[in-house]
Amino acid sequence: TNTDNGATQEHTAVTLSRSGTTGPLNHDIWKLIVGFLVDDLRIRRDFPHKPTTRSTADSLQAVFNEYAGDSHNRGMYGHRMYGVLYPPTTGDYSFIVELTQVSCACSVEFWLSTDIDPRNSRKLLATEVPFMISRDVPAAKISDVVRLNSDSAYYFEFLEKAFDGMVVSEVKWRTPLENKFVSIPPSSFSTAVEFDKTTGQYVESPMAKALLGPLPILVLQSRRRTNFVGDTVYPITQINVLPPCQFKPEYVSKHYVSLYHGIYEVFDSTVYPPDETWFKKGTNGDTGNTAISQQVASSVIELYKKAFAGANTGGEVVGLHYMEQTKNKDSGSRFLLEMNIKLKDGLVHTSEFVYLQNDNKLCHLSNLQWTPNADVYLVVSLKNLGEWVKHLCYNLEDLYAQTHDDHFE
Repeated sequence: TNTDNGATQEHTAVTLSRSGTTGPLNHDIWKLIVGFLVDDLRIRRDFPHKPTTRSTADSLQAVFNEYAGDSHNRGMYGHRMYGVLYPPTTGDYSFIVELTQVSCACSVEFWLSTDIDPRNSRKLLATEVPFMISRDVPAAKISDVVRLNSDSAYYFEFLEKAFDGMVVSEVKWRTPLENKFVSIPPSSFSTAVEFDKTTGQYVESPMAKALLGPLPILVLQSRRRTNFVGDTVYPITQINVLPPCQFKPEYVSKHYVSLYHGIYEVFDSTVYPPDETWFKKGTNGDTGNTAISQQVASSVIELYKKAFAGANTGGEVVGLHYMEQTKNKDSGSRFLLEMNIKLKDGLVHTSEFVYLQNDNKLCHLSNLQWTPNADVYLVVSLKNLGEWVKHLCYNLEDLYAQTHDDHFE
């Protein structure tokens, strides 16, 4: 029995004899999946129940090769391997996910249940490799020690998402009988659920029913910005409580920019909270937004709170949603602050550009403001980027569903 939000649901127990037949494990593959995080697979409408292909595998090794198969599907795969584990002996076990031949961005996760029921799974391992070259691959992480019984069976999941390149990933274990990590043999696992090879649908069983319901592996794990989730959408307003100042960006290029060289003139911002857009491009440097330290973010918002309190507005700053910083070389930094402010008539949301001068004083940028109720239209050129656009549409749909913002159409 499970209680969730006051509702009680009866769960059918998942049972399996220890003498069950060992052999291949379930292997589902999704093609044309953008991104390199496992969460990019989780947010798909067709995950986990409608993979592109559904088959079985004889090992806990996933091979991602951008250059294999037709060019239309290259670089966009997601793997899900799952089954039942049978420990050969009772004792303490450790697991690793070994990554080799890495020339892409990828992430992997290994989940293990406390028993045969997938609803009792917990994440043992997770590794992310941003856009890097093979020599920068991080060392394999070792899981916490778990005690397994030889007379029991344990459900497991191995998830992988990779993009643009190649990687071979494999889950290995160290058993009480060995002092090193080795491949898990087929004699120690079996298929979790049978499926119809024509329709791809699960054959009805208690395990199939459990897999079709809510599972721990479906919960988003990423550190990406999700602070819009569950937020109430308040009226948008602008409140100027700082002394005015002029802004002249010093980082604007004053020289001729030749064809295709504009990308090298981009001045990246720093953000808080981290938005996970930063990654390393092998020997070609870094790209994306790095994170503002919590110390800097706190000091800036405290300065604004102090100014707000001294302006006798009758309100207070009650929450920071987002902060963006652009350094202006030697004279200071421009910040975009998105905040919730409590006024006499209720809560409002405000977004304001401010400038932090080198003397640690904040001022209001009188020559850099924006109209909060302006109409903004998104025009996207498709060409051969249909999957990326579908990904964008899914994200926009989620934003609207979770915020119910009437300004969003």
